[in-house]
Amino acid sequence: MTLREPCLREDLSDVKVTFRESPTRQMIELQAIYEGGEFRFAIPPDPVKLRDSRVKIVVTVAKGLHETLSREEQERLRDQLLEANPAELKVKIEHEPDETTEAAPLILAKTAEEKLKAYWSLKGEPVADVQQRLITKLARIEAAVLSQEA
Repeated sequence: MTLREPCLREDLSDVKVTFRESPTRQMIELQAIYEGGEFRFAIPPDPVKLRDSRVKIVVTVAKGLHETLSREEQERLRDQLLEANPAELKVKIEHEPDETTEAAPLILAKTAEEKLKAYWSLKGEPVADVQQRLITKLARIEAAVLSQEA
């Protein structure tokens, strides 16, 4: 903004306003979820927009007993995004919060049968006859292990 004249005018003709593009590079933030061994993006990354931009990707790892994001998977994602030639790339890994109330029955269960039933209540119960066969098999295994320890 530049003042053209020392006195102020109501019509603002004494002021010249010019705009210029910021010298800093564009910042792009991407959101992704890692679940089942795959990255799912809220908005798929556009390589044209990533070029020469500062890119931050926030990856949320889905909660689950067996969900983990390995270093190799992180590197694969990083390499995939670097193909677009961004000026800067940051990867942030977040984990969905564990709800301890959901896993509490599993943690509090004492016997193997109680733990199995608590697991089924979290993940879904199999058919009744399958449940009974698994519980019977588990009881036999547990008895065999306890007899070996004695």
